[in-house]
Amino acid sequence: MVNSVMGGIGQITGEVGETVQEVAKDVKDSVGEAIEQGAQSVVGTQLTPQQIQQKQQEDQKNLSETRRQIDWLKNVDQQQIRVQQENKQKEQQRLQNQQQEKQVTEMKKEEKKKQPVNPALAFIGRPEKKGGVGG
Repeated sequence: MVNSVMGGIGQITGEVGETVQEVAKDVKDSVGEAIEQGAQSVVGTQLTPQQIQQKQQEDQKNLSETRRQIDWLKNVDQQQIRVQQENKQKEQQRLQNQQQEKQVTEMKKEEKKKQPVNPALAFIGRPEKKGGVGG
């Protein structure tokens, strides 16, 4: 009986050992692949001189386009600032004109109040009041 138990334990130990070796091999392969990919990404792939030249031309084109867009945006920004300043000036002028018109109207009212009333003109245009019944 002891032999059968020992034999069973030995068989289990052997199977566990094989499984551990397989798992370790898989992990080792995965780690190796990851290290290799990392090294390739750091080193990069070797480009041919023609590919390098094409990449430089593309980079130069992208840089040129970016600079053009920046210049265009700066121009738009300057135009917006100019338009805002013009609108602000127009609004200030409108408010000044409105204030002046209000002052002129007030001055006319004051002058009218100060002018003496001619009694002859005071009755012109007023309906005549009649006393009595009916009216």
